[in-house]
Amino acid sequence: MDATMDSVQTLPYVASSGQRMVLNERYSPSRRVAVLCWVWYPGNSLLNTHYPPDDYSMHWIGLRDSAQIGTAFVYIIVEHACIGGTDWKYGMKAYYTGTDGASHYEAWTDYVVQENQWLDLTLEIGNNGNDVRLTAKNTSTGLSYFKTITTNLGSTNAAVEIAVQYRHNEFSKTDYVDARISDPDFGVSAGPILNACADSLSWQRITLTSLNGFSGTVSFSAAKDLTSGDVTLYVSPNPITLSSGGSAFTDLGFRTGTFYENTYRVVVTAVSGSITHNIGIVVNVSYAYCPPSGGSVAAGTLITLATGTQVPVQNLSVGAQLQSYDMATNQFVNTTLTRFVTVVTNNSMVISTSTGKPLIVDQNPAQKLYAMFPNGTWTLLPVTELQVDYRLFNPLTQAWVPITNIHYESRGNHVMYDIYSTSPGNYIANGYLDPLKDGPH
Repeated sequence: MDATMDSVQTLPYVASSGQRMVLNERYSPSRRVAVLCWVWYPGNSLLNTHYPPDDYSMHWIGLRDSAQIGTAFVYIIVEHACIGGTDWKYGMKAYYTGTDGASHYEAWTDYVVQENQWLDLTLEIGNNGNDVRLTAKNTSTGLSYFKTITTNLGSTNAAVEIAVQYRHNEFSKTDYVDARISDPDFGVSAGPILNACADSLSWQRITLTSLNGFSGTVSFSAAKDLTSGDVTLYVSPNPITLSSGGSAFTDLGFRTGTFYENTYRVVVTAVSGSITHNIGIVVNVSYAYCPPSGGSVAAGTLITLATGTQVPVQNLSVGAQLQSYDMATNQFVNTTLTRFVTVVTNNSMVISTSTGKPLIVDQNPAQKLYAMFPNGTWTLLPVTELQVDYRLFNPLTQAWVPITNIHYESRGNHVMYDIYSTSPGNYIANGYLDPLKDGPH
């Protein structure tokens, strides 16, 4: 396609009808003109100050109201800049008219795109033009970026025409441009911020809603904006089926390792046939978001109450009286359940002994059990360090029971229950004394 192409196409759009307009482009920026480096540097006030956007300092693709040229528009801008006098790089800007009618020019990435990398640019206009989502996926690196804005585009209650516009320059390349009215359709929504505990798996609910009679299967993918070695994204369940007029749910899972406190921007993409939607979620990862210490056990684990009866852990509620055991005094103690949390992990371990029901916990060194070594000494040991022939303490029988098998499951999703109780801070699970964790789950 001609790299200097300036194209305008007009499509009808009916505000307040639930319609969405989606504009997609696959674009690869390239300048390679060293003599321009002296002027195209970041922050030069001579750049990017005119409408329409300057054809020589940027690539632009966007939508405008054909009846209000220059007063109702939204563009994704790929701004070109020469860094250090030699290195061409590219950053994302949003140029649009807000609900106040004023023009806005805002950065939503730094200069993070290299020469000749390919970008999938998406601009989505929602009902009344108010819900506008800008997404850039760098298919060369796998990183994604997003921005959500509110515009005055298509804010009338009558049918309007919205013109699709794009332009680029010099050695840049466009693989394709696609503009369409998406009807029937589905909406995607989620909380914009997830505060996640470091060294843990956190989840954010994503809601899909049928629009204009849409029904079908929707598949998901997720990408983040930072390259981090020990960060994993999940979307589960995936795919999901959405019925006409209904809604359905999936969840974004975000897991980091121990040393990855940071702020991440995640783009979740929902696809059904030719329909594609993106939603952005900011993930703040910190140990400050970790709950107080608890103990994680799987559904079906039998917890001993103060009365001596046993109930499945999932049937507990805050305020329940539990039976605990004080290892310092060798006495049973009644305690109160103060907090009860359901968590989802991506691993588990099944600890089997010579007697009784196996104990299922998550593979977390913060989870500890009273264990006796073959030499007869005992300690509070992380579950990840347990071995066959070590013994676990059963306060109900006052016996140390040998471990006969340990099975590790490191895939899938596992529902666990965190129990928080008063001093001495332990409870009896399947007969074994289970202390609260000393760290985040």
